[in-house]
Amino acid sequence: MDKREKVRAEDFHKMMDFRNNHPGFTREMGMKVTEVSDGYARVEMDVDKRSCNPISSVHGGVIFALADTAGGVAATTKGSLVTTVTGNINYLNPALEAKKLIATTREVKVGKNILVYDVSVTDENEKIIAEARMTFYSLHKDVIF
Repeated sequence: MDKREKVRAEDFHKMMDFRNNHPGFTREMGMKVTEVSDGYARVEMDVDKRSCNPISSVHGGVIFALADTAGGVAATTKGSLVTTVTGNINYLNPALEAKKLIATTREVKVGKNILVYDVSVTDENEKIIAEARMTFYSLHKDVIF
């Protein structure tokens, strides 16, 4: 996929399975990719005491990691491995009683090297917790799955 061809629709399920079963940070955090399509990802995680800060709200770093993961999954649907360049997040509401967090993406720009995604993080009741803009750099290496 040197020309960064999009991942074929029939491969989205393989990509999701690979992401969900690969050992590492996102799996240890309990993040699970639940939907993938061209330029889109949905990533969910159950909230427990390990993800909360001393005031029992979900820690901002956990929310940021969820947004980064969702954006990265969406960006890889374009056919190349990516790395995060920058991320900006606005925490809009505390996740004080959240049982689950859900991150969904919206594609903003797909360039030769740079890909940009807006990520919305909500709780299980669709309360907006945070909005992020994530920028990724294409490594121009085939997606692994």
